[in-house]
Amino acid sequence: MATWNHVLDAIERHLDFPRSRSTGIARRLQEAGILPSGAPGVAPELDEDNVLDLVVALASDTELHTAVDAVRAYHAMTPGSVNLDGAPQSIPNAPIAVAILVEDARTGVAEARKSQVTVSCNCRAVAIHKPDGSVSRFSQPGAHCAHWQSNGHHKSVTINVAAVAGIIDALFGKVVA
Repeated sequence: MATWNHVLDAIERHLDFPRSRSTGIARRLQEAGILPSGAPGVAPELDEDNVLDLVVALASDTELHTAVDAVRAYHAMTPGSVNLDGAPQSIPNAPIAVAILVEDARTGVAEARKSQVTVSCNCRAVAIHKPDGSVSRFSQPGAHCAHWQSNGHHKSVTINVAAVAGIIDALFGKVVA
């Protein structure tokens, strides 16, 4: 488990998201119950999934009041925007796919370390770009996943998986392959 301050410092150091913005977004996620709250006088402790949720919220470049919706949408994203009701549990949604990719990068898998995660800021979608040119797209069930919809100019933020793995390593220790 990692403390609030260590997480915010690591995110700023590895991804250059300003701590002032990270603090505001994290507080909104905490108020919604997405990130844990500490006890009186005790700092909250975050796990790896909490850190990934915060990184995705920051990458979605959303306003403070829509950060909670962005993370909830991220948790509902499915591969190719298909409905997974009744599907095998082995089909990962977006948070599981990103967590697996980051874990692979932490263990030294070169393809994972060179991969990138692109978070759409205009529509609720995530794309995982691998070095071989393949792309895995995740969005809300029923959305047209191949084309990111937007009203006007589309904006997205791309994050290097190696940088996210660096954050997790700094907070939770290096994984020995």
